[in-house]
Amino acid sequence: MSRLLCIALMMFTLPVLATENHYGPRLEGFEYPFTVDYFQFDSQGQSLEMAFLDIQPETPNGQTMVLLHGKNFCAATWEGTIQFLTENGYRVIAPDQVGFCKSSKPEHYQFSFHQLSANTSALL
Repeated sequence: MSRLLCIALMMFTLPVLATENHYGPRLEGFEYPFTVDYFQFDSQGQSLEMAFLDIQPETPNGQTMVLLHGKNFCAATWEGTIQFLTENGYRVIAPDQVGFCKSSKPEHYQFSFHQLSANTSALL
C-alpha cells in the first residue's frame, strides 16, 4: 500500500515541480537578486539586448568594478561579491554576455572574445 501511495504522490507533484522550475530562453521566471537593465545595440547586423546589473553603493568611493561571468554562469552568480563590493563603496556593473542568461541569444553569431569584449566596451 505504501508503494502505491508514493506513486500517487509522485504523479500529482511532478507536474507542479516541473512548472515551478521552467525557465524561458532568457531565464524568464528566474529572479535576479538585483534590478536587471537592458542595453540595446546592433552587432553583426542584428539588433540585440545585453542584460546587465548596475548596482550603486550607499556610500560611493568613486570606483567601479566590472564583473564578467564565465560560460554557463550569469551576472546573478556574483550576488555575494556584489554585496561585498557595494558595502565597501564600489559601483558594480555585471553584464550577461550575449548568448547567455537574460541577454539575446542570436541563432547566427560569431562568439569570440574580441566580440564579447567589444559588446562589453559598448555597454560601458
